[in-house]
Amino acid sequence: MIDENINIIKNEENIKDKIVEAQELIRDSQDLVSEVDSSVKECQLGVSKAATDFDRRKRAFLNKTFKSAEEFLKKLGIEYGTNKSLHEPFELSVDNSADNLEIEHISSGRFTGMILALIVASLTLYGWVYFSTKQLNISLENITLEFIESNINAVLTWIGGGMIGLDGKPMVGALILGFSVLIMAWIVYAIRVHFKTEKNLRIAKKAYIKSRAYSFSKDECKNEMLRVDAHLREAIISIENFTVILGEQNGILRRIVYVEGVVNEYKSYHPSSKKVIRESEKIMKSIEKLLNTSVTKEGKLNPESQKALSISKAVYAEF
Repeated sequence: MIDENINIIKNEENIKDKIVEAQELIRDSQDLVSEVDSSVKECQLGVSKAATDFDRRKRAFLNKTFKSAEEFLKKLGIEYGTNKSLHEPFELSVDNSADNLEIEHISSGRFTGMILALIVASLTLYGWVYFSTKQLNISLENITLEFIESNINAVLTWIGGGMIGLDGKPMVGALILGFSVLIMAWIVYAIRVHFKTEKNLRIAKKAYIKSRAYSFSKDECKNEMLRVDAHLREAIISIENFTVILGEQNGILRRIVYVEGVVNEYKSYHPSSKKVIRESEKIMKSIEKLLNTSVTKEGKLNPESQKALSISKAVYAEF
C-alpha cells in the first residue's frame, strides 16, 4: 500500500514536471517569435525610411541638378539622351516569405478532466442505483418522497453486503458507493490530465523547434534588410556628392555657354571646354547608372546596384 502511494505521488510529480516543461517551452517560443517579429519590424521601418529618403533625394537631384546639366549640354550641341525609366517610381522588395508564426496556447486539461470526472461520477452513481434497484425489484418510476428514505436504506444495505449474501449495513454501503464514485472520477480525471499533458509536451516541443527555424529564417531576412538599408544610405551619400560635383560642372558649362556661345559642332569648342563636357557626361552616366539600377532583385540586394555604387564612388573620387 505504501509503495502504491509512493508511485502515485511520483506519477503526480512527473505530470507536474511535464506541465511546467510544456508551459516553459511555449513561453520561450512565444518570447522568441515576439522578439524576432519586433526586430524585423524595426528593420522594415528603417529600410522604409531610407527608401523614402533615397527616392526624395533622387527626384530632387534629377529635377534640378541633373536636368540643368542636360539643358546645358543641349545648348552646347550634345543630346545626352536620358533613359526614360530613370524617372519611374522607385520600388523596393526584400524577401519576407516566411509566414508569421502563431504559437498556440495550451491548457492543462484539468478543467475538461473535472467535467469528464463529474460525468463519470454521475454515471457510476446512477449505475449503482439502477443495478441495485433491479436486484431489489424496486421501480425507479414508483419511488416517491414518502418512501425515498426506506428505498435508499434498502439500496445502501444491498450494496453494503446484501449483494454478496451478507447482512448488509447502510453505512458500509454508503462508503462503498462514495468510494467507487470517487475512484472512477479520479481515474478518468488522471487519464485525461495524463494524455493532455503528453500531448501538450509534444505540441510545445514542436512549437519550440518551429520557433527556432522561424527565428533563423527571419534573421536571414533581417540581415538582408540591413544590407539594403546600408546600401541605400551609401547611395544617398553618393547622390549628395554628385549634386555637389555636377553642380560645379553646371557652373563651368554655364560659363562655356556664356563665353563661347551655342555652337552646333562639338569640335568648335576649346579643348578645355571639351574636357569639361566629357567629364560632365561621365559624371551623369555614372550617377544615372546608379539611380536607374534596381536596388533589389528577387528579394535580395541587387549585385548590379552594388557594382553601380562602387563605380559612382570611383568616379566621384576622380573629382
